[in-house]
Amino acid sequence: MKQLLYLVGYDISDPKRQALLRYHVKSYSATGQKSAYECMLSLDNKQQLTEFALSKTHPGDAFFIIKTRRTYWSQVVKGDLSKSEDSATHHFYIG
Repeated sequence: MKQLLYLVGYDISDPKRQALLRYHVKSYSATGQKSAYECMLSLDNKQQLTEFALSKTHPGDAFFIIKTRRTYWSQVVKGDLSKSEDSATHHFYIG
């Protein structure tokens, strides 16, 4: 099944619900920081993750899944951060 790259993020006010959602999101994650993760998701995975997140969020919480284009990190050859699959890959980072 085809998988696409998504940016998944959340802002959950309750630490227990936040930890539960983080654990679930990280099971799909390729990379991530704090409460934003790059996840390769099939349509079924995306639907399952959305339903799970909706069951754990309350008013005032936030959750998003955004389809992304290729990123530098999604193209790095696994295990060797110095080589990307496409040497013409350009990326922009602020941080």
